[in-house]
Amino acid sequence: MNRFILSAILLTISAVSAQQENDLVKNLPGLLFEVNFKTYSGFVDANANGTWKMHYTLTESRSNPDADPLLVWFNGGPGCSSLGGLFEELGPFYVNYDGETLYENPYAWNAKANVLYLESPIGVGFSYDTTTPNYFQANDDQTAGQNFLALTNFFTVAQPKYANRTFFLSGESYAGIYIPMLTDLLTTAINNNSFPNPNFAGSAIGNGFMNVAGLLNALVLWSGYHGRISIQDWEQIKTQCVKGADIDYFDFSQFTNASNKIDFAGDGSVCGNLIDPLISQNAFGDGGFDQYNFYQECYDVSSFQAPAPTPAPGKRTKRASHFNGQSSIKKNLRKPNNLAFTGTSNLNANTAALINRYSNDNNWGYFCWNEDAVGKYLNTDAVQTALNIPQAWKDQKNTWQDCRDSIYNNYVLTYNTTNQFFKNIITNVKTDFRFLIYNGDVDTVCNYLGDAYHIKKVAEENNLTTNSRTPWFYSDNRQLAGYVQTYTGQNANNATITIDVLTVKGAGHMVPFDRAGPSVQMITNFIFAASKGNVNYTDNSNFDTNIKLSPLVTGSSSTNFTMFILAIVALFAF
Repeated sequence: MNRFILSAILLTISAVSAQQENDLVKNLPGLLFEVNFKTYSGFVDANANGTWKMHYTLTESRSNPDADPLLVWFNGGPGCSSLGGLFEELGPFYVNYDGETLYENPYAWNAKANVLYLESPIGVGFSYDTTTPNYFQANDDQTAGQNFLALTNFFTVAQPKYANRTFFLSGESYAGIYIPMLTDLLTTAINNNSFPNPNFAGSAIGNGFMNVAGLLNALVLWSGYHGRISIQDWEQIKTQCVKGADIDYFDFSQFTNASNKIDFAGDGSVCGNLIDPLISQNAFGDGGFDQYNFYQECYDVSSFQAPAPTPAPGKRTKRASHFNGQSSIKKNLRKPNNLAFTGTSNLNANTAALINRYSNDNNWGYFCWNEDAVGKYLNTDAVQTALNIPQAWKDQKNTWQDCRDSIYNNYVLTYNTTNQFFKNIITNVKTDFRFLIYNGDVDTVCNYLGDAYHIKKVAEENNLTTNSRTPWFYSDNRQLAGYVQTYTGQNANNATITIDVLTVKGAGHMVPFDRAGPSVQMITNFIFAASKGNVNYTDNSNFDTNIKLSPLVTGSSSTNFTMFILAIVALFAF
């Protein structure tokens, strides 16, 4: 009998080891730099019968992968892929304009963390339903259940070596719904000894969609104080709509409509018409702007050419415009004739030709064209083979999309606020737990003011202590990176709860890209906090801000261009 038990155990261990080995990415196409970490790509079950397959990618730590914490990342949408986060924001790989090669992001979040990207919910990216092609049905409760089971499967089957590792959740945008719900499920299961990894230490939410009405109301204030309305119209809003009430807490949502509970517009009333220009996020019409970064423009779209025939989402598209692949700007920028790029000076170069006069982005920023480049790259057969994407996914005639319209348009928003989930977590955790609520301060999709008001309310409802708001700084030069305010408390289980509300100065919705250096310093300090959750975000001892680039792959014909791109990355790091 014992022999049979031993044989069963050995078979189980062998099967788990086989999945780990099969999920290893052995040769990522187009890689232009040498890597010192492992990447895994595979699938975990997101339901009991295994028909929902959630795709994961794991980039292990560049520092100490056998000991560093696990950081789980979710993009939002709803319907946007976390591979967008990997290849466009916080991951170590950025895709070149050709959609075929990868250059280094030296500010990647796997500096001292093993970062797990989950494409959630099912139907997003490479995640799929084995029985229903092009599955797109989703709601908040279903997504939370999928995420919980996917993490369970990750710790028990896909990568059990992480089952005793300290881990954190993180994400942005609609992950402001995903993360509090999943955190609530995890803490409850851990208390009941029904989750395989009890070492859950905290959650970080960036530019979170945590309170629908709160974000909308605060956007009116944010827009009013960022020059989007005349003094006369602002006075009219106060006299005809607010009517003597406290404008900071006034409910403007009563003058709006939203068919999907997410995209709001004025309801046609006098007050609705007054606030409609302030809550509008139309990035394409007259007076349009990049809703993800109020102060960022991209290239003139009069001669737009996409570098790949990849379907782009009609909503939640990241940038207002794209570059023309054959433009004179691009052609000039491909010539590395600048001292900063080549180490040699060419004073005869036409520097004026490098300036894009349609935009305040005169350095051909990655954010203006990365979505198309990433789409082309991830829809390449060789790349999908390297990422272990199965034939079953391809047989459904799927195309990888950064954000999937069918999920966004059909998604059922179940909870318009997350207060109840924060309350459950704060009440029930049995070990010290910390939250980081961070916001780029020029995002209009999920603005910093609305999130700050939301957490203030959470703190009041749960009797947390309010601490002073202070600046935090980036690098040895102590450049102002933003501001942070901390709420603290202790529950009946003697667990200390900490909530840090932090802004990142000058960043928009995609903080890890817009302020790459400060963001990696921020997240590294968060996961390596001092005892009782005390985080010094100015501390740069956990992350070397003096970036050292990895060696280029020997024989690469793209060396000069890659060095040029890396110089741009360094330029935009702060």
